[in-house]
Amino acid sequence: MELYEDLVAAGPLLIHDSRIQLFEQDAFNLSRHPRAACCTTSNGKLILLTVDGRSSESGGMTIDELALLMKDLNCVNALNLDGGGSTTMWIKGKGVVNHPSDNGKFDHEGARAVANAIIVKQN
Repeated sequence: MELYEDLVAAGPLLIHDSRIQLFEQDAFNLSRHPRAACCTTSNGKLILLTVDGRSSESGGMTIDELALLMKDLNCVNALNLDGGGSTTMWIKGKGVVNHPSDNGKFDHEGARAVANAIIVKQN
């Protein structure tokens, strides 16, 4: 049995080898929600993206819309991450930079307490 030190469970896969994937036509994929995604570009860059939603200021995105946005950002491989009320982006020195929806307000205070995060650290 192999053990992995770090592992992310997420989905659906949005783009693989520069091709947008086919998605189930279910409520999760067809409804507009706050979303989080990551991708790699052809020149090796990593993009982390959050989409605000559930407010009159921001309606969120469907999975199809998110995949198209990631394709427009030149993503070669892209993955949808945990979204909804846990969609939060925090940047050192700036704090929360999006508008998490868990408190029902369009502010920076609505982050949900969650047990996992993706952390990018510059060496």
